Amino acid sequence: MKTSLTGQRLAEIDGLRAIAVLAVVLYHYFQAYPQHYPYGAGLLPLAKYGDLGVALFFVISGFVITLSLAGQPGLWRFALKRLARLWPALAVCSIITFAVVHSFDSGFSREVQGGLSGFAASWTFTSQRFWHSAFGFDGYVDVVYWTLAIEIRFYLLAAVICWLAPAGRFEEVAPLVLLLMQSLFAAVQFAVPGLVPQVLIETLFLAYAHLFAAGITFAAVYGGARSKRQAALIFWSFSVALYRAEDWGEAVVLALIFLSVSACAWRLRAASVLAWRPLAALGVISYPVYLLHNYIGVTLLSLLSLLPPGLADAIYVLAAGLVLAGILLLSNAVHHLVELPAQQAVRSLLERRADRGREMLPAPGPQAAAKGL
Repeated sequence: MKTSLTGQRLAEIDGLRAIAVLAVVLYHYFQAYPQHYPYGAGLLPLAKYGDLGVALFFVISGFVITLSLAGQPGLWRFALKRLARLWPALAVCSIITFAVVHSFDSGFSREVQGGLSGFAASWTFTSQRFWHSAFGFDGYVDVVYWTLAIEIRFYLLAAVICWLAPAGRFEEVAPLVLLLMQSLFAAVQFAVPGLVPQVLIETLFLAYAHLFAAGITFAAVYGGARSKRQAALIFWSFSVALYRAEDWGEAVVLALIFLSVSACAWRLRAASVLAWRPLAALGVISYPVYLLHNYIGVTLLSLLSLLPPGLADAIYVLAAGLVLAGILLLSNAVHHLVELPAQQAVRSLLERRADRGREMLPAPGPQAAAKGL
């Protein structure tokens, strides 16, 4: 992640990305589809909390977007860079996923196979519910894409808030807007159940607003804002997260998430462990790993049912490790051949536009030149 404050990648945030994507991978490979694993769901029980890796991703997203907006890049520049960051890799990874799922015959692949119409929701970062109800289209090419639709809605709202808020006040205004919006709709739902349409709840990502708000506030702390306001907003966000936790295990994992991001935001020495080079390197390619791991990985793991029954648990763990290794290699290729070139192309385009803009400025007159002297 490049920040407008340092111009360098924050290796600690990349480390957090790596932890988030590994947690999600473990969840999908050992807990999400027990009926399709020959080893069931008992091999790695703690992986059931791996889906909270998505919560960590949302906190990181709030952090990253705040630092990106801190340089006031302009809405057009911001949107174009976000699109270059997300869409090309998504397009390539979704095509690969579609091809793999349709190339292997297993109970899992047959269950998740969809038609080409699934690319409509996938490539537009929109709700699959809309495409299905309006046109009868299939859902996402891979179900994990639902988080991208949430991310895009957050980006849009963040851009609007940044445009409307006083200059330099985004990190103060945005978390408050998100948390108040979430609290207001929760109060209405409690008083009159069913009054708020589900489509509005999904559109405004109300179930996750507190996570984005926490990320924005942590970014403000990282930038030097360390007052009671930030402490109150973080406490508010964390309280909502605990309230939504389903059990004590989730509560503990959420506490670890907030503590880890806090360590990065306050620049504590303990956070340096997250900058461990292999971990940070995984974080750099975490986006294609996230896009590729689920349907491709579980399709391959479901083929283990063709092997003789009663194999040792170590064999299944080894198989999952080999599948993940293949996903990492493929993700690294996508990162270098798709992600980086797309982002470089957009940077070059923006630089050319800026150069043309400077060329079109009128040359300074004699008086202006004299003032410059």
